[in-house]
Amino acid sequence: MELPEMVIIGDNTFNHDNMSFFIKNSALLLTGPNVGRIFEEKIESALAGINYKKVIVNESSYVEAEKIAQREAYAGYDAVIGFGGGKVLDVAKFVGYMAGIPMLSVPTSASNDGIASPFSSLRGGTHPYSIKVKPPRGVIIDLSIITRAPKRYILSGLGDLLGKFTSIRDWKLAWIEKGEYYGEYASKLAYESARHAFTSTKGIEDLKHVAVRNLMEALISAGVAGGIAGSSRPLSGSEHLISHALDIIAPDKGTHGEKVALGTVFISYLYGMNWKRIKAKIVEVGLPRSFGEIGISKDEVIKAIEMAPSLRPERYTILHKINLTRERIESILDEIKI
Repeated sequence: MELPEMVIIGDNTFNHDNMSFFIKNSALLLTGPNVGRIFEEKIESALAGINYKKVIVNESSYVEAEKIAQREAYAGYDAVIGFGGGKVLDVAKFVGYMAGIPMLSVPTSASNDGIASPFSSLRGGTHPYSIKVKPPRGVIIDLSIITRAPKRYILSGLGDLLGKFTSIRDWKLAWIEKGEYYGEYASKLAYESARHAFTSTKGIEDLKHVAVRNLMEALISAGVAGGIAGSSRPLSGSEHLISHALDIIAPDKGTHGEKVALGTVFISYLYGMNWKRIKAKIVEVGLPRSFGEIGISKDEVIKAIEMAPSLRPERYTILHKINLTRERIESILDEIKI
């Protein structure tokens, strides 16, 4: 099992004392063009006395990550700091893994469960899904930063967590029908992360600290579930395959969590789960209630659901078990109104 050594969460936790605990001499700071500018003073204060190099991450692609890794791998840094959203953290985890040095995760939004997981999702590779790297050595959640993020990205993290309700079903299905390894503890931890988020959403719309902290803790525990399982099985199932397919068919439309949440409604229908309750929660918190709301057409959704099983033929899910016709997919989409 590979897990973060330390998680620090609270107000103003991205500070000099906490960073000095992890870094003694030098660090490579990866950040985005916007957050790096918005939090420039906070970064300088937290890293005062530490020799650091700031590199702007423009996209979460293999080309970008490999370019940075090759250029910086032998500079002798104590650690790589990922300061930003999910895209920055994915690149930082990959760079740390390739350079063989620890990575520190300092998220600036709650957009997905990658803040503490040992997986990196980068575009442009041979597979459109996450690869296994190393978990962050430390995770620093600064609520004074997180609550400044656009509300849409906070809700996206909630949408990603809802996907665990169906991903663990797919994992168990693969165990029953294909004999794949299934970890009951990791599965339950992922489920509890989703359930915690599902029942603790009051206040998220107003970005109240308690609600956002609950969400961040759930995202962290979900990432830990992946570290315990040694794979993304408890975190990512058929609902994520639909999201990945949409990334190909309708790129740059909707956030990851928005697409996962809607995919979860579809997959929960296939499993005979209470999909209406999941959709009601989506509506309640203000997530998009249909793919159309994020600019994705019904035809694109149908194509994505048809494509999804082919993205990971080795990862057995209910979409591999049930051979859905185009007509059946369209009928379900009409019934559940997503």
